[in-house]
Amino acid sequence: MREIIVAKEAGFCAGVKRAVQLANDSLEKEPQKALCSLGPLIHNPSVIEALGKKGMSVLSSSLGEEEISKLPQNAKLLVRAHGVSKEQYALLRKHELDILDGTCPHVIAIRKIIERASDEGEPVVILGDKGHAEVTGLMSFAKEGTVVSSVEEVASLNFAKPFTVVCQSTLDSSTFEAVTKAILKKYPSAKIRNTRCQATEKRQMEGLSLCEICDAMVVIGGLGSANSNRLAEICRSSGKATFFVTDPAGWEPKELSGFLKVGVTAGASTPQSDIDLILEKLRALV
Repeated sequence: MREIIVAKEAGFCAGVKRAVQLANDSLEKEPQKALCSLGPLIHNPSVIEALGKKGMSVLSSSLGEEEISKLPQNAKLLVRAHGVSKEQYALLRKHELDILDGTCPHVIAIRKIIERASDEGEPVVILGDKGHAEVTGLMSFAKEGTVVSSVEEVASLNFAKPFTVVCQSTLDSSTFEAVTKAILKKYPSAKIRNTRCQATEKRQMEGLSLCEICDAMVVIGGLGSANSNRLAEICRSSGKATFFVTDPAGWEPKELSGFLKVGVTAGASTPQSDIDLILEKLRALV
């Protein structure tokens, strides 16, 4: 008989819960408002689709003057969990728009570290994925800085004064440790701040623990979700067969028929409904 073990930390983290709750509350309590998310609220298609059916629309995460002029008069703008750039905040305030800030509190905490370092004249290095919404938003708060994604890129750093290092909240521990070690070897006085989110770290550590006792792993998450992708990569790195499910409704678990002990985990932006659907399919597998 097949055994299915579900990670205790799978699914929504506190920051994602807060952002989704803000959206739902606004849609229910202020139906007269046209709720518009600045970019996808979180990186999960099923959640965005569900909110869309309730009335939330998704706009660009970097509205310009022309786009703002076309907004309906009753528009309420919801800042995504990843946050937006400093310039975008300034533009929204300039036009006195109705703003609901769904930025993850942990991302705001990283932003404050960056602003403090910049105020003290220090450059900032962000360890993370170039182009990711969170990283792009954070970098806009640094007066001087750069993004580093790998150990190899440390060689291109060229600072003649003290600098502060932070990281994308969803960065995995192995990358953080390897890159910061390389930075400290080149710049022993670099100020390293481990800004990895504890919720993400718990999911990653629990995923590895499940890999030790399971024959295969199922990781559920949006294709554009950095933390879900990293979770899948970490499970694969253990050597165990890992199935990254980005479309729970369309996924068929036939390839898992030969595994007797299956671990199931999910990224921090994955709703319980997606997890439940996968478990239903796994339990029905012959």
